Amino acid sequence: MKKSRLISQLALLTFTVLLLSGQGWAYQEIEVKNGGTLQGKASLKGDIPQPRVFHLVLFPNLDMCAEVDTDDEQNRILFDFITDEQRGFKDVVITLEHVESGKPFPNKPINILSENCKFTPEVNVLPQDGTFFVDNQDAVMHNSQVYQSERGKIILNIPIPAEEISEGKVHFQKHYKVFQMICGMHEFMQTWGYRVQNPYYFQTKVDGNYKIDNIPPGEYKATAWHFLMKKQTKMIKVSEGETVNLDFVFNGDEVIRPFYETIKSGRIKKDARVPGSIH
Repeated sequence: MKKSRLISQLALLTFTVLLLSGQGWAYQEIEVKNGGTLQGKASLKGDIPQPRVFHLVLFPNLDMCAEVDTDDEQNRILFDFITDEQRGFKDVVITLEHVESGKPFPNKPINILSENCKFTPEVNVLPQDGTFFVDNQDAVMHNSQVYQSERGKIILNIPIPAEEISEGKVHFQKHYKVFQMICGMHEFMQTWGYRVQNPYYFQTKVDGNYKIDNIPPGEYKATAWHFLMKKQTKMIKVSEGETVNLDFVFNGDEVIRPFYETIKSGRIKKDARVPGSIH
């Protein structure tokens, strides 16, 4: 009886150790000799989706918020799909998954600027429990929430006092990877983040080109993510000293904008008056 109980306890202990070791898995930094390279381009074919439109008159601090990205009808315009003349696609995050060890993985905090009711940059890359700082240059407070986009659940509330620097930390639940930070007072203030588990990633500039080097030989899953497009994945094999070329093509025709996001002429204007009122 005692022997049976001892065996059960040992089995439970072994299971617990394995479980904890799986949860506590960490990327190992090693010297990579004669590593390979993954390079290519992210591009956007088809029509470029219309930008999102927000009527500033419906939000507080109109005059300050109208300083940037505003049309002649007092609308804040969000240009989510930025390309160059060759249709290179900006802010696509290319990652390699299942890389257990390799080149150094510095955990640097993200710096976000809040100015004229706008978060910059629009896209960020960070690891689990990554730290970010928000430098609010505005003379007003922004009360922001960080959403785990895959579930739409708030994982962090962060008040951003006027003309101060605020600090936050993002802890993703389970295997989720995407967050979105939005100001509760100014809905058009948005910035996105993508979770990475190793240093083998690249965020594209406007030309869409990317290059990830010093990759240990092996088979990996290459992923291309844009915050408003369906994620793409492809399996690749990297040999010693080899350069693998891989392009990712996104289709703008697949994007369907809700009608309300594209209405430029709002019913309420900045200079609206009640009929019969004294001017």
